[in-house]
Amino acid sequence: MNDPLSLKQQAISAAKNNDWELVATLNEEIIDSTPHDLQALNRLGVAYLQLGKTQKAKGIFETVIGLDKTNILAKKHLTTIKQKKTVAVPSFSAQQFIEEPGKTKIVELHRLSGKEILESLITGQICDLKIKKRYISIETSGQYVGSLPEDISFRLSRLIQAGNIYHCSIRSASTKNCSVYLKEKFASKKNGDVLSFPVQRTTANTNSDMDDLVLLDEELPVEILNHDSDIEKTLDDIKQPDSGMSYSNNDDS
Repeated sequence: MNDPLSLKQQAISAAKNNDWELVATLNEEIIDSTPHDLQALNRLGVAYLQLGKTQKAKGIFETVIGLDKTNILAKKHLTTIKQKKTVAVPSFSAQQFIEEPGKTKIVELHRLSGKEILESLITGQICDLKIKKRYISIETSGQYVGSLPEDISFRLSRLIQAGNIYHCSIRSASTKNCSVYLKEKFASKKNGDVLSFPVQRTTANTNSDMDDLVLLDEELPVEILNHDSDIEKTLDDIKQPDSGMSYSNNDDS
């Protein structure tokens, strides 16, 4: 019998290939040995939903709530089942949320949109950046989601105006918070050696954990870097952007 970690990795790999029967089988095996493994239970529930086994999925998520009344993922899917909403397939291809020092950053959004918009968000969903006067708003399908903190907005606005291009996707979302994954896709010659996200300290996330985040669409214990305070000298030479400019990120790479 495989150990739980090996089974978990196999289940994530199977989910990437949309082999939900195998995902269910592997997580059932994990649960046989560790019945209270909440992540395995949630993965099993997601697999059942993708297989159209709604009642079995409902039973699994109710089990999770019985073990952890505050479990956001289980509550979210139970609401989806109750409202008979379409369940979207988790997006692994869009982003693996791999962190590259200086080029990527996970950011908690401010000025969040309403409950209905936040509940509709899916991990990996591509977003657009729209420059306002004092901040950058994050939008998806033309709907406002939230805004980047002012310090990050200020930095990225100047870099974008000088030619940089950024990818933005939903990292996690609930009715009370939302975080996005930002990645520098292209750095213009004018920006030279200016880092998009100055490195203060590194995180220690594994690719497996990030893949599981996409599968489960829930918060994992990831360290969020502090907002930038060490603006590099070369940033002062970059032209400040005009307000009202929007930047689409639909051509993800």
